[in-house]
Parts: sequence; structure tokens; C-alpha cells
Amino acid sequence: MNSRCFHILALAIMAVSLLLPLAACQTAGPDAGNVIQQAYNGVREWFIMQGAGDRIEKNRKGDGAVLVLDENNVPVRGARVYYEQQNHDFLFGASLALLAKNGPTDVNQEWAQACSALFNYGTVPFYWESYEVTQGQTSATLLKMIAEWAKKRGITLKGHPLIWANSLPSWAPIQADDMQKEQEERVKETAGEFCGVIDYWDVVNEPTMGAGVNNPLGNWMAARTPVTVCTDALGWATSACPTATLIINDFRTDQDFRDLLQGIIRQKGKFDAIGIQSHMHRGNWPLFQVWDTCERFKDFDVPIHFSEVTVLSGSPKTGISSEQQASEWPTTPDGEIAQADYVEKFYTMLFSHPSVQAITWWDLSDYGAWQGAPAGLLRQDMSKKPVYSRLLELIRNKWWSRGDTYTGDDGIARIRGFYGKYKIIVEKEGKRMDSTLHIASGLDNRLKVKLEGYRQPPPTPLYEMIWPYVLAAVLITLIVLILRWIDKIRRRI
Repeated sequence: MNSRCFHILALAIMAVSLLLPLAACQTAGPDAGNVIQQAYNGVREWFIMQGAGDRIEKNRKGDGAVLVLDENNVPVRGARVYYEQQNHDFLFGASLALLAKNGPTDVNQEWAQACSALFNYGTVPFYWESYEVTQGQTSATLLKMIAEWAKKRGITLKGHPLIWANSLPSWAPIQADDMQKEQEERVKETAGEFCGVIDYWDVVNEPTMGAGVNNPLGNWMAARTPVTVCTDALGWATSACPTATLIINDFRTDQDFRDLLQGIIRQKGKFDAIGIQSHMHRGNWPLFQVWDTCERFKDFDVPIHFSEVTVLSGSPKTGISSEQQASEWPTTPDGEIAQADYVEKFYTMLFSHPSVQAITWWDLSDYGAWQGAPAGLLRQDMSKKPVYSRLLELIRNKWWSRGDTYTGDDGIARIRGFYGKYKIIVEKEGKRMDSTLHIASGLDNRLKVKLEGYRQPPPTPLYEMIWPYVLAAVLITLIVLILRWIDKIRRRI
């Protein structure tokens, strides 16, 4: 469809979308405003999704170049360059909390295979009450085992969280001054011990609500103010591990969270990303709301992480309890299809937004899911729901680059693909060289490959290239002259 046709179609849709609500208003009574608003939001969603493909092409892909040289450093013409993506720079993640229960050696292998086949990013639990049940005795050894398991599978890790008012061990100090010292020590020791092992941290979790929690940690946050606590904690984590990416994570997406982030900036605090929780136990967010959330936080000029995503494959509920059993909240066939349809659009929209850097699915399986919800990509028995296949198709196929091309006269093969690391294979006349290339945003993505054992033949002399054409022209001229000569003779006779 050309641009003109697209604009005509868009205008027609807009006209219909405005006329239908007006007609509905005749019978809608006091709900007429809601009808018009719903129609308007539906049109917005349609336009946002229609532009997703172009935004993905612009925001998630880049250009690379492979220069092929022979053993004498002469550019090689016509070399075949095969490229295949090995991972994404974009962070597609899941919670790895199940690994922390019995360790990676005892985890369900179907769960582990499904996790490593789909994701390159994982959240590991550092809740204070479980990480340090007894003062001075931490679960660092277990977490390092999990980190080694993840490293072997190309999974980048995030620790969650360093400070959270709802996570408090029984031995924690009561006085605010003592809590201040304890929190500074915890943040510095944990971030420092795992520096280079864990690259991302939720430094403070749900700070907008922390001061309202009725326990010593909440009381400390109230006394210090959430903004000051976040600013201090970011400074402690930075001093312990300057290379880590530090995140402030919250389920609030309103002005209160914006105010808190702006307060941190005013106090000269520095966060590297914003974490947005999106647990949808009570119903899916409208897609226009998802987009508006991204737009609301993009002006902080740091990446946005959708850090805790839950989309159900069963009926939404209110009054949910963390003590619920899975049998009380089952997955359903219709719910699984609806989950897959929504998640495909949800991930596509977020992947297309230039400010979003990470999406973390919270419960990989229904087994042990938070609040007993049918929240997994896998069922209780670890069989895959339709949503798993949809995400696998997106992440590892539709948004995955592979192919081959050839070098030109300058010895350069040009590649365009999704940001990430690539396997490169260069071949010419039986000679082969393997290498890697990282196509990254904002960088000059060039690779030089030397094809050992191959010598580029000298260019063919000009006379050798044109003599067949000269000969053909001469022959054609002779034939034309002979035919004309024959024609003259025929006329004389």
C-alpha cells in the first residue's frame, strides 16, 4: 500500500470512528462521553500499532560492515559473508526466583530449557528477609551458583532488590540511625561482592509506598524521606560498583513516581534506568495506556524497564491473596489464546518504543506463581502455553537477523540487522574465516577479516574485458556491410 492510499484509509477510519460514537450517543445517555472516549482510544491504539513495524526498523536495527582482506591486505572482491545473530542487545527477561529455591542443579529441566531458549536477561532475588535470614549469614554462595548457571546460557542478571520496605528480617534494628547504618552496609557489601557478576540492580523497590509501611524499615524511610533514601542508596551502590546499572523500580506510574524521580535528580542522585511494574491480575492494561506510560517517563532520558510483567491466562480477579492455591485460579483454553494475543501486541508496542530497553516476564510458569495466578508462559506441568510460542516466534525469528551477502570491489559487505552480537563466516574459493561482530546502537560497527591463505587476483586488464565486445561490434558491422553490398548487387541485376 502506497503512502497516499494509507492516508486515505486512515482518514476514512477516523471519520467512521467519530461518526459511530456520535450515532451511539443518541441512545447512550449519560455514558455518551465514555463511548466517544473508548472510540478515540481505539483509534489511537490502531495508529500506534500500525506504526510499530517502522519504529522497530528505525529504533532496533543498525548497519554493520565487514571488510575482507587477503593475506597481503588487499580487499577481496566477491567473498561470501554469512551472518547470524547470536543474541539481542535488548533485554528480554524473566524472574529466576525458582532457581533460588533449591539451586540450579535441582531445578525442573523443562523450565530451565524453556527459560534459556527464550530469554537473555534474568532477575534474581535479593530480598533481605530471605537473603540474610540470620545476621551476617547470607545466601551469596547460592546466588553465585545461579549467576554461573546464567552466564553459561548467555543470561545477563539483575539483582532485586537492595532496599524494599516490605522485606525485613526478624533481627533488623529498630532505631532509624541503626537502620541507616545497616542499609548502607547491606547495599555496599552486596553490590560490591557481586560487582562484575550482576550488571543491573533494583536499588530501591516501590519507594513511593515505602514510607507508609508500618515496620522499622518503613519508619526509617519516612524519617529520611523516600527521595533521600533513594539518593543515598544510589550513591552507596555506585561507590561499591561504578559499572552497574542502577534502577528505581515501582508499580506507580502516576505523578507521584515522577515527583520522586525528579526529587532524586534535585538532590544530585543518579539513576540509570526506570523500572515500571505491570502486574495485570485485575485485567490487561489498554494498549494506549501502555504507550502513554512510556511517554510519561521518556523525558528523564534514561532507559525504561518494564520490570515485572504479568498477563493472565485465566479470569482476572479482585481481592487476590498471596495464599491462594493454583487450583482456585485456573488457566483456561480461551484465556490462553487471549493471553497470547495481548502479549504479542504488548511486546511489539514496547519493543517499538525508543525509550524501552528491557521487558521482564515475572512468572515463567504457573507453578509457584505469585498469588497463585495463571500468570506463566508455561502451565503447572511445564507444558508451553500458546503465549510461549508467540514470544519465541517474535524474539528468535521475526526480530532475529540472519542471511548472507557478498563483498563489493572495495572488499566490503554491508549488513543490516537487529542490535546484538553476530557470528560471521567469510568464504572465498575454499578459504574460510569465522569471526564475530557486534552491531550496537550509536557505534561504528565495522569488522576487518583477514582471509589467510587467499590471494586476490589482480584486476583483469581493460583490453581483456572489452575485446569480446569490440570483436562483436566489428562482426556486426561487417555483417551489415555485407548485407548492404548484397542488396546493391541484387538491385543492379
